[in-house]
Amino acid sequence: MMDTERKRRIGLNEAVFREVNERLGEISERFGLEQLDLICECGEVACADRIAITVEEYEHVRSQPHWFAIVPGHEIDDVETVVEKHDSYVVVQKHPGAPTQVAEETDPRS
Repeated sequence: MMDTERKRRIGLNEAVFREVNERLGEISERFGLEQLDLICECGEVACADRIAITVEEYEHVRSQPHWFAIVPGHEIDDVETVVEKHDSYVVVQKHPGAPTQVAEETDPRS
């Protein structure tokens, strides 16, 4: 039970960062920016690391509700798996169960 609750809390932390990045993406779109300076979407609530990503790359990450862009090394192995590696970030996919459920429930594009 505690493990499920921990995974759910991590998922909720990530969802908050994803929501902030969605707002940053909307602002950049209004100004016609092609490069975004996003917040790492990892599960560590105190993380303030930044990710340089193009709008096109960001849209690719957002195409899957279970994907998040994080700084390399911030992945949490029992919650997610790295599915793509890029210069300044990696894309992680949530594991089935609580992590996937939270990602789906909090997806701002669903």
